[in-house]
Amino acid sequence: MNTFTLFSIEIFISLSVSFITLWILSKPLVNVLQDLCPTNTQADFWLAYTRIMLLISPLLLVLMVSLNSRHSSDINSIKFSLVSALAGLLLGMLIVGKKIFEPASKACELAEMAAKGE
Repeated sequence: MNTFTLFSIEIFISLSVSFITLWILSKPLVNVLQDLCPTNTQADFWLAYTRIMLLISPLLLVLMVSLNSRHSSDINSIKFSLVSALAGLLLGMLIVGKKIFEPASKACELAEMAAKGE
């Protein structure tokens, strides 16, 4: 397989994994951000930020691994690309999850305190 085709397959793998994840998370993420953010403008910003993070992280790792796997077989390069895309997605999800979890847990604590009448 020529280098360009292999590189295209690696990019396709990364973007496919990212878009599938974003598609699955789309509606719940919008709902959470609208609950957490005081304005729709802020929610829109964090939605765009999240989408970019979940596209860039896997792609960046795939590109880095692609540079280092020039001498491996084509199938191993594709396997490394899939692993890299998933690792990048995991990294992006951890970063985004941390950013969302902190304010969400504070909001839950405040809601519990209000329900108890404190």
